[in-house]
Amino acid sequence: SIRRQRQMCIRDRCHANPSERARFIRCVYALLNSSSPAVKYEAAGTLITLSSAPSAVKAAATSYIDLIVKESDNNVKLIVLDKIIQLKEVPSHEKVLQELVMDILRVLSSPDYEVRRKTLSLCIELVTSRTINEMVIVLKKELSKTNNANEAEDMDKYRQLLVRSLHHLSIKFPDQAAAII
Repeated sequence: SIRRQRQMCIRDRCHANPSERARFIRCVYALLNSSSPAVKYEAAGTLITLSSAPSAVKAAATSYIDLIVKESDNNVKLIVLDKIIQLKEVPSHEKVLQELVMDILRVLSSPDYEVRRKTLSLCIELVTSRTINEMVIVLKKELSKTNNANEAEDMDKYRQLLVRSLHHLSIKFPDQAAAII
């Protein structure tokens, strides 16, 4: 597609002439504020390929999170969520994502079970001793929301997922077990 060709052209020019990299990165940062979800998605991907600086990774990840929260198509949410999961695979990026774990939890507002499952799995991997308290509070609130839900089958699955997640967190952070119970 044209976007991919432009993205490759930018990468090639940056590799051929590194002094132009800063100019392109500024342009890509500006594209992260686009009202078009497709442009934001491509800009985030391009930014990560051009720079591995923590600020660039944070900006790209924040754009991905916003896209997931605002997008209504569950397939798109899953694709973008997979991009965040790929970011986590890079050790230096994982540290940045650990700082964004509470923002990632905003994705739980999606009614789709698979989106929620992937989000919880990712957040459990990213949670640290600094963010565990906040995460437990959010998961408890989510759990209490399932008690008042109309859709019994989906909510039962989601409730079980939340309980399993809280259980896993109590094993990962034994000092939080009392607060979780």
